[in-house]
Amino acid sequence: MPGRFLLSSRWWWLSVLGLAVVLRWGVMLARPEQLTTDRDLYLGIATELRAGHGYSTPGSEPPTPTAFRPPLYPLLLVLTGGSRTGIAVLHLGLALAMVWATGRAAERQAGGGSPFPRLLAGGIVALDPLLLLYSGQPMTEPLCSGLTAVLLWRMAASESTPRDAMIEGLIWGLCLLARPTYAAALGLCVVGRVLLRPSKAASPVISEPSPTIPGLSYGLLVVVTALVVVSPWAIRNGVVFGKPIMTTTHGGYTLWLANNPVYYAEVVEGGDPAWNGESLHRWQRETQAEMGRLGIQGEVAQDRWQSARARQFIADHPWRFVRAGLYRAAIFWAIFPGRSAETGLPQPMLWIIAGGYAALWVGGIVALGRIAIQRSWAVNWPACSLILSFFLVHLVYWTDVRMRAPIMPAVAVWVAVGLCGGSAKPSRPVAPHRE
Repeated sequence: MPGRFLLSSRWWWLSVLGLAVVLRWGVMLARPEQLTTDRDLYLGIATELRAGHGYSTPGSEPPTPTAFRPPLYPLLLVLTGGSRTGIAVLHLGLALAMVWATGRAAERQAGGGSPFPRLLAGGIVALDPLLLLYSGQPMTEPLCSGLTAVLLWRMAASESTPRDAMIEGLIWGLCLLARPTYAAALGLCVVGRVLLRPSKAASPVISEPSPTIPGLSYGLLVVVTALVVVSPWAIRNGVVFGKPIMTTTHGGYTLWLANNPVYYAEVVEGGDPAWNGESLHRWQRETQAEMGRLGIQGEVAQDRWQSARARQFIADHPWRFVRAGLYRAAIFWAIFPGRSAETGLPQPMLWIIAGGYAALWVGGIVALGRIAIQRSWAVNWPACSLILSFFLVHLVYWTDVRMRAPIMPAVAVWVAVGLCGGSAKPSRPVAPHRE
């Protein structure tokens, strides 16, 4: 009996879930100070919220309202009390949900007949070095990767009912409140799902001859629900800034950060592997000084000014922009997480990580070929749209390897379903598993 259990897929699945938690716990114990190192000011905003100052710039006196960062993660940090233990518990819970949902999404999309898609997809995100690294830091990567996984699971479980559309829209709304990049993914996903309606012959998870509600109605209900979820944030920004900002005032900065003469000269064309240190800080100080001289005050005005500067620079240097886009594409899919001195990892470990990512990218390409041959685009479109939209956005905006962390569950599902999924044309449809 014990031997049979050890050979069962349930044991392996529990092992994958346990490994995900143990590895992240190890990362946190190895560098506990990182849990409260506030690189992106999320902890600072959470502190202002706990102090009753509202969603404000950390340390501002008097408290100055901000919309520079998306609100969902700081709101969750408030619940942790800002302690290392609280943040660790939050991130471990998000990781567990991410691995579970990623595996279940792959299982559903593959038809539910084999445990291998679930184990492979769950194993990929459980072991992913980037997700492990950022699990020990107060950043949005643990939250966003968890939301992506839950979103993929719900879309795979959808039976095209109004209730399914509203649940999906709710999750999309939370995604938008966690990272504005999801707006592009939402549009691409909904349009694709309307145009690529799965049929019995195209998807092993559809059991009904037609959706409960038409595809266009389903997509509209998803979008409307997502907008309702985001609306309190937009209303707050309308009251505070006079403009109902549904995303953040961060977009102009990230566009200008990725498309300015210093970055192009030193990093894209100069051969530096990354833009950091004194050069970046000097550019930031000079940008702030220039806005001060021009009287550009306030987040909204500064966001618009930086966005306009970036767009003008792109228009004046189109071929340099193309070269920068190719550079950002390479950075987005880079297999090396960084230098040994930067990551604190020995060089042999970096080579192992690079080999793992290289194998994963090859698996993704093979999966793409199999999906194309089977013409199973409809059932694989949710993962495809998330990967494609994040990639396209970061061809233009600021990019580093960290930017792909939120879509790693989608990559895992894509690879697992593409490599281990059943035939795109089953002899008979398999009824979806109900929770």
